[in-house]
Amino acid sequence: MAHSQQINSILKKKGQRQINLYCSVPPPFSVVLGSSPSFFIKDINSLAILRRSSFSTTATSSGRVSLIVFLVSLLIHQSLSAVRSHHTGERDTVIEILSKLPPESLLRFKSVCKSWYALIDNPKFVTKHLLNSFSHKHVLIKRALTNSSREQELVFSILKFSFDRSLSIMNINLPFQEIDPLLEICGHSHGLVCLTDCDDAFLVNPMTKQSRKLPPSILIFRTGSYDPYSYSAVPFSIGFGYDAKSNDFKVVRIVSFRGYSTMVMCPHMRVEIYDLSKDKWREIEAPPFCGDAHCTPHFDMYHEGTFYFWGHGESSIFEADHIVTFDMSQEVFSKISVPESYDDKKHKTSLGVLNRSMVLFVYPFESNEKNIDIWEMEKNESSVVSWSKLLTIDPTLGIEHPLLFVSSEELLMESSEGHVIMYNTKTHRFKKLPIEGEVTYTKPNRFEATDLFIKSLVSVEGGRDMINYAF
Repeated sequence: MAHSQQINSILKKKGQRQINLYCSVPPPFSVVLGSSPSFFIKDINSLAILRRSSFSTTATSSGRVSLIVFLVSLLIHQSLSAVRSHHTGERDTVIEILSKLPPESLLRFKSVCKSWYALIDNPKFVTKHLLNSFSHKHVLIKRALTNSSREQELVFSILKFSFDRSLSIMNINLPFQEIDPLLEICGHSHGLVCLTDCDDAFLVNPMTKQSRKLPPSILIFRTGSYDPYSYSAVPFSIGFGYDAKSNDFKVVRIVSFRGYSTMVMCPHMRVEIYDLSKDKWREIEAPPFCGDAHCTPHFDMYHEGTFYFWGHGESSIFEADHIVTFDMSQEVFSKISVPESYDDKKHKTSLGVLNRSMVLFVYPFESNEKNIDIWEMEKNESSVVSWSKLLTIDPTLGIEHPLLFVSSEELLMESSEGHVIMYNTKTHRFKKLPIEGEVTYTKPNRFEATDLFIKSLVSVEGGRDMINYAF
């Protein structure tokens, strides 16, 4: 009934006739015809669907949601004649209803007719749908699984926790040969995920299954020689995010120039930026400390306009480890200190988000010591960063490392047996989730997890109108 209430709410606001939906009868579903229908349509299974001022439907369990979506699609399909006839009121109602539906339904509806295809592909509609999707956040987990051909493939699992804490999981296999399971997530925004091995970068929309390899770097080169006097430029770290100022997606890559040249003693760092709307790389000025930002997949993340890298301190000058940030709009690097209790010889770290604030997980290298300190990042009016310890948790043995918070009291973690575990920090209870992962070559962790993921229709192809707020 939730779908029905939502749609009726839209229709009521638009001054349109409302519909009534309820359920009963044998699976998968059937439709009870009311009296004196104005007309009816039969689908390929000869289901009679009425369109009148009020109609009743009946469905059971698994058929209920499918029936609701099917009925709504037919109702909208009838309204499409209004779109072609320039009936503005009904056209707006169609757009409003469609923009509330999940991407997986809209992708199926694109095949209904040319009008729907054009509408759902329109950048203005994509933006409207995106804005409606911002309130529906999900957890995205990347993992590797062995397929029927005995080859490892990359799988995205999209998790949604309901109010009663029940869990829905959508598994998405990417059918592209070039998407290697070893690729790491280096940021996500607006439904787009960037995967990389630092050399190559791919943009992927898991919902539309679009994938795109970005153009080659303008800085990276290798001589192919082991001569100590050779000179090369190799990728050091990379991050993806969204620039709200220019309404564009960007990839920032730090490149290390190594070896010896007659003019320059290396290493030194240079930085390049990729703009999706322009589909090309450009170089920007690189501060000396940006070379501290090592590629650390289990730590690096994008959040609200800023990308966060783990920064290794220079031991020769007694510099402590720290966090290197990059502002996607200002294109400026900055440094943030970490809590004084952190010891790079004893601790590992990862970042997360809790109640919209950045949190730092600090936990031991040794598997027999699993105290996890959780620190919250705070900024004063002058944007000076400080840390306050929120809590320390002591999960039982068999927990490898924390992944992310799914609520103020629930933390996802990776178990040593290869499962995702949900841990309640208040009750100290564990719950094993039906998500398994496999170890991949050279990768110590089975899972990469990120929260605040949005299911969207945003294209990986870019262009100046990829997100168009003028509707």
